[in-house]
Amino acid sequence: MYFRVTIVKFFIAGILLVVSSALMAAPPPGKGKPGGGDGGGGGGGLTTVSKKNWDETHVRRVLRAFAYGGHASESQINDWSRMSASQAVAEILTFDFNNERLSPSVDATADYCHSLVALQDFWSSDDPGNLLRWDDRIRYSHLYTGTSLRDDNYQRTYTLAVSTRGCNPFLYKLAFYLSNYHGSIHERNSGDALIRDYFDDYMSILNSGANFVEVLTAGASHAAVARAYRHDRNRVRGNGDFVGNEDFAREYLQLFFGILGTTIDNEYYETTMIKNNARVLTGMGIDQDESNFGSTDGSDWYLSPIDFTDHVDSRGRVLNNLTNHDGNCLEVLYVDICGATADEKLQALGPIAAEHEESMQNTPVKIINFFADDNLDEAKIGQIRVAWQDSNYDLLAFLRAYASSTAFHSENTYKYFTAFDRNLIVQNANFLTNEGIFATPYWLNAHNRMRNQGMEIFRPIRNVFGHQTGVDALNDPFIFRDAFFSNTVFTNALSNVRISYTLSEGGPTQEWVKDWGAVVPADKKGRYFVEDVADWLWNRFIGDDGKNFDTIARAQVQALLAEGVDFALSVDPGNTDPDKFYTSADIDGGDPLASSKNQDNANTQMDLTTDEGNIRIGLAVNFISMTPYSFAMEGK
Repeated sequence: MYFRVTIVKFFIAGILLVVSSALMAAPPPGKGKPGGGDGGGGGGGLTTVSKKNWDETHVRRVLRAFAYGGHASESQINDWSRMSASQAVAEILTFDFNNERLSPSVDATADYCHSLVALQDFWSSDDPGNLLRWDDRIRYSHLYTGTSLRDDNYQRTYTLAVSTRGCNPFLYKLAFYLSNYHGSIHERNSGDALIRDYFDDYMSILNSGANFVEVLTAGASHAAVARAYRHDRNRVRGNGDFVGNEDFAREYLQLFFGILGTTIDNEYYETTMIKNNARVLTGMGIDQDESNFGSTDGSDWYLSPIDFTDHVDSRGRVLNNLTNHDGNCLEVLYVDICGATADEKLQALGPIAAEHEESMQNTPVKIINFFADDNLDEAKIGQIRVAWQDSNYDLLAFLRAYASSTAFHSENTYKYFTAFDRNLIVQNANFLTNEGIFATPYWLNAHNRMRNQGMEIFRPIRNVFGHQTGVDALNDPFIFRDAFFSNTVFTNALSNVRISYTLSEGGPTQEWVKDWGAVVPADKKGRYFVEDVADWLWNRFIGDDGKNFDTIARAQVQALLAEGVDFALSVDPGNTDPDKFYTSADIDGGDPLASSKNQDNANTQMDLTTDEGNIRIGLAVNFISMTPYSFAMEGK
């Protein structure tokens, strides 16, 4: 009840105008002054932020851009801020399934973080180590209540995984990028079993230490891609005639490797290269198994990886993948690509495609645009391309170099958050323990909010051309409306402080109680004053060291923490003037009553041992997460 007044009155007072002006203050992509910072700029590679300039704000920026905020403790963030930029980023960004500094393991879930399939098996089980509330476990099972795989369930699993301590959110975000953006395919085209395998296999090959060429080659030869584009049916007849389609022959070059053909003779591109690449993709029939996950839906029976030999699958189907493949050397990108199977040819073609000039130009820009910057200018693009060349396809080294660079930590870097980014960053900052996220009913976590704001994992809005971008979200007023609705109607999603649940059917009731006092820093006497708590909360959720915590926003947050109502009601408890709002000048002294009340609120001592104290922090979180700086991030 209190928060409805709070958020509505504040937005009517002017935040809607701030959203458009603050987010649009960034120059349009490709414009603005050259990239820089402390030592950046120029046509060379990336320059690392100097140790004297590296601080906690830089660390939080990396966490927000690359790991949905992560789950690192405040002391760990402080430790990273005292290291060199390169040292800190090397610890933050890893391809380990468990990164103990970024997301410390606290329960048995950490043993299952290597795949969505493993997490679904565990979270839907009666394993004694499974701490997920009993009545939600069916929501993470493979089949749910039906007889076919349930897409909602593995989507929820992704959302829960990146908010679970023990799982590495950076690795999950990178696999999400590869499966939903870079090598984007839609679940309706591949089927549920294969799209989930597609994600899990990206996780596995990244963890193995494979370079980017090997990662993309694994993706290009994946059963999910073959079924999505239907080249699992491509074959050559005995007389050498090709039967099939050329769709992925083109998309392999364009989407996977960024080769659009702008530097290639058009006649050669269309009549030789694409035709031959379609022949590369012959003999890729996919095995089926009727017992796969116990599903009775034939679309769930497809298996990965592809067996490229002539063989009989478990259903008795004859797949002549070796016979159906064009075994001749085939010229693609002016190079003869040889191999007895499609897999061998794709292994040979990958390095050729990756080193093509268009791929070298476009691939690194696409990656950085996704993670970190919607305002890439020519100077920054030049640095990124040189860094990509220097990395020799070591994707982790490239991302680490960028995350610690002055190009990223630059005053003209702007990243507009997608619905995934924003909601998961907020969710990760808001849940303090695994018990909190496991006890919260599934419909209150970020999955539903992201879906209402236009994003579901494995359902990219542009199909093969990728999912929602930050610019999409920026320019869609309905996404903002739906986010506003979620915060004002489902306020308990962020302000719940006490939830009852069981870990078995008919089992004893347990109670989770939120304890902000365990993480909010107290003063030397163990006290929590509103002004200090407000500063800490803003930095936890926004991460800009208070740069954008302006007078109006601060007054609202302090009123919520001190009294549980918005600033206008704090000044006028009787609400005698419902349309009254206060300007920065009023709060800074122009209106003595408002100024005095703001100072009183700032000096109020909070009791975080009570539900009321914790609820008030939840109300403040609801407010902070709807300010413009929750929807976008500056580079400096």
